[in-house]
Amino acid sequence: MEEDRTNRCECGCSRRDFVKASALTVSGVSLFSALEAAASEVALSPTRLKKEPARIKVAFLYPPSKTFSDNPKGWWSWPGNEYDAEGRQQQYTKAMRNMEAKLGVTLDIEKHAVAGPKEAQRLCEQLSASKPDGLLIIMFYNNSLSQANLLLKTAAKESIPAIFFIGLGVKHGSINNYRNRPGLYLIQSMDNFEAIESGLRMIHTRKQLSQSRLLSITDRRKPGTLVEPFLGIQTTVIPFTRYADLFHSVELTRQARRVLKKVTDKAQEIRGLSQEALHNALRAYLALTKLIQDEKSDAVTMDCLRAGMLKPCLSFSLLNNMLIPAVCEDDRNAAYTQMLGQLLTGRPGFQHNPCYETEKNHYYGSHCTCATKMYGPEGDALPYLLRRFAHTNEGSCAIQVFWKEDDPVTMVHYYPGKVPQLDVYAGQVVTSHPMPPAAGCTTNVELKITDRKDVHLVKGHHNILYCGDFARSFRIFARLHKIDLVESGYDGRMAHNAQTIDLSRPCC
Repeated sequence: MEEDRTNRCECGCSRRDFVKASALTVSGVSLFSALEAAASEVALSPTRLKKEPARIKVAFLYPPSKTFSDNPKGWWSWPGNEYDAEGRQQQYTKAMRNMEAKLGVTLDIEKHAVAGPKEAQRLCEQLSASKPDGLLIIMFYNNSLSQANLLLKTAAKESIPAIFFIGLGVKHGSINNYRNRPGLYLIQSMDNFEAIESGLRMIHTRKQLSQSRLLSITDRRKPGTLVEPFLGIQTTVIPFTRYADLFHSVELTRQARRVLKKVTDKAQEIRGLSQEALHNALRAYLALTKLIQDEKSDAVTMDCLRAGMLKPCLSFSLLNNMLIPAVCEDDRNAAYTQMLGQLLTGRPGFQHNPCYETEKNHYYGSHCTCATKMYGPEGDALPYLLRRFAHTNEGSCAIQVFWKEDDPVTMVHYYPGKVPQLDVYAGQVVTSHPMPPAAGCTTNVELKITDRKDVHLVKGHHNILYCGDFARSFRIFARLHKIDLVESGYDGRMAHNAQTIDLSRPCC
């Protein structure tokens, strides 16, 4: 069997290894099956909670070529009579079937092209009746624009996010009426399957978030269930004592220590940590994965700042490496942002506290946990060292990760609500400083903000920083799903070109 390395953390575990942590040595139950596999680096397919895929209607717009070829005086208009719209439909359909398998979406592709008003009206009625999660229109003929407009009008009325793809040269003239329209992602390009797939992923991301569960471990709120009003993410609140009891009941077997050794062996340095601190980091890791499984959760956040030796800093790094969103200080807004961004980019984000370098007009973020696989589970790992948590004398384990200079980055903050907001910033890594002399939390990164003239225009606390130039993708996602963009001080002319989202991995 071919080895599947999808969603693996720094220690070599897959998400299925984590789920198998139901076999934890808690109150004497064996840990062997999960951790022996991880220790020997036998990769297993990641186990995820089953969710309904996004259902997306796909329609091609053009009249049959014979309409013109059978008429000696036929006028094809743009794109021309040698365009072979039927051949392109077959090519695009084949490519989209591959996207369907890769992303896990369900594409309902109309077999026959929409050739005129009658076919367009029939499809509009079908959209209103079935209300799919998204609509993809692919237009191969200039004079099909009136049919496209009718379909887009219906999609807007039914609150169906729509992707409108126009082949390059099919339509001449202004497209301003479509570019910034809420609920619409316009693509005008030549056979650009990456852009189409990116749009499908955006629709699928929203669908997956609406079925996702966040585990909140805190004593600040009563146990129960909360639902984010726009994305629909369900939060289950459990008391911290439940985590603490599980933490203290974990028995560290030989196999568990081997997993920890894989993490410590890859560290550049272990600074000031006792063996007890490292063992506690492993206990947190095992207890959290058990709770995630028991509560059928996709992500976790914890009221962890004053948790003493039960802090989950290293655990959160490992979870985020495997694209299991883990967020500090029971910050649900940050958790929503991390969940959204990981689905959209295929990379973990860095939750951090903000600071401003006034003399260089730079931004400085720091926190005591950070994923090492900031380029995604299949990407290279950033160098790191293990050290004591920065703000107390208790000696719990934190992690310091060193970001690569000059890497493009994207910073995001989702503000929930019935009318939610998204704040997006583009930047570039300057450096990660040694600590000391740098202050703050253990992992730090200094940035240039490349789409704002003044770094003080950056707003928000616990923003999430992604390695990669994804700013345009986040902005398109917001427009497609009618999320308000904050954009304080944003100058689009200064922004980077968008980096293509990694489409080589399964979406969900």
